[in-house]
Amino acid sequence: MNCSSQTEQNIEGKWYLINKSGFAEFTITKDSLINKKLFSNFEQKNNRERAVKISEKVFLKDRILLLGENPKNSSEYYTLMTLVPSKDKNIVEYVWNGIDSISSIKTLKKINQNDNRKLLGYNLYTKEYLETLRTKKSIENMTVEDFKKYLEIFSKNIEIATTEYKKNKKGNYGEASSFNFQIGSQTLLELDYNPIQDSNTMNSMFSKFMENEEVKEFMKTLKEK
Repeated sequence: MNCSSQTEQNIEGKWYLINKSGFAEFTITKDSLINKKLFSNFEQKNNRERAVKISEKVFLKDRILLLGENPKNSSEYYTLMTLVPSKDKNIVEYVWNGIDSISSIKTLKKINQNDNRKLLGYNLYTKEYLETLRTKKSIENMTVEDFKKYLEIFSKNIEIATTEYKKNKKGNYGEASSFNFQIGSQTLLELDYNPIQDSNTMNSMFSKFMENEEVKEFMKTLKEK
């Protein structure tokens, strides 16, 4: 997803990423970043959680950097997360193609300030907002016309993300993961459908429409674009 900046947004608190089997919870405090995996009912999947110290938060014009100290060299730092807040305080973008370098805070700040690439990220939501998303249209009631709209947006976003990934995966950039699911989920939200899905429900949606003759013909036109 293309990110835009509203860096005055408060990013501290709990944020949730919809994944294939529940949620990933990110807790951002004044000086720490805590990550754990949850089931769809928000119960923790196991007793393990990953906690790292945030050495500094850097607020730039188009992004926020959460920096951690390099355990091998206390004079160097690396980016724990790159975030781009949105106009909606209930959503923040977790950038997957941010700068992945180890250096001084001053240098990391300068590199990011000079980075004019399009930032691509996945939605993180507040828990309260997730509950409102559940009330959006059900994919079980999706029409053929809406599925065609879904395919058009999904294909475009996948192409943009794949191009960026292939371009930077061997460079000093973080790698992307779970393209299809994450972009598919966010595409549902663009069409006002409930984006809280898992692998099974997404696969069922595709299975329902992929043998439809109208959809088959539409897919041919997408490939020709």
